[in-house]
Amino acid sequence: MRNIAAEPPISRTAGATSTHPQTASHRTQRRVQPLELSEWVEERLGRLSDRWLREIQSRYDRSTQGVNGLLEEFVDLLVRFLPAMLGPYRDEVEPLWVRGAELFGNVAARRGLAAGEVIEEFQILREAVIRLLYQEPPLDGRARISLREVLRLNRAIDRGVTHASVGHTDALFFSLFEGSGVPDVPPTAELKAEIQSQLDALREELREAIAPSLATRSLAVDEGR
Repeated sequence: MRNIAAEPPISRTAGATSTHPQTASHRTQRRVQPLELSEWVEERLGRLSDRWLREIQSRYDRSTQGVNGLLEEFVDLLVRFLPAMLGPYRDEVEPLWVRGAELFGNVAARRGLAAGEVIEEFQILREAVIRLLYQEPPLDGRARISLREVLRLNRAIDRGVTHASVGHTDALFFSLFEGSGVPDVPPTAELKAEIQSQLDALREELREAIAPSLATRSLAVDEGR
């Protein structure tokens, strides 16, 4: 006769398969690396500059008189700083970013913009970046974006906003100091040539600052083939 009492108790968990999904805390979640976010921004430079320029022209079309061409160059150049501000050479690039933002603010004063308007113009860049991040997340959303990198990108734009305001204030101050109290609106041909020269210099300095990074990336691609 079978002695049930002598048999070991059957474990309720033995061989059982859990029907509960694995929690997020147990999963290994990959994060977007700084260089991956930098490359994501770089691949969308054209679209970012187009959005920024369209918004500026739609909101302040009256104020773009006399700087057509220069405004497009400003937008294109400043957007090109963003990938570098996320990369390993951001310390070398940041002073150039500050100079570019101050020059943008200086020219905004000569376009007849108020201080609040130049700040709002620069904030449009932040809006354009955030929209693209939601619409086309890096790596198709398969990895999370590090909060640290988002804050770094946000901090870079914040510095741009601050120094654009500084450049605007400086332009008004020097106009007052020189006696007119109002910057030339629109800028004179001589002033436009000077602004163009400064933009060209910033573009070249940016190219030189990120040259080591481009060389390293090119080497990595060659080794991967």
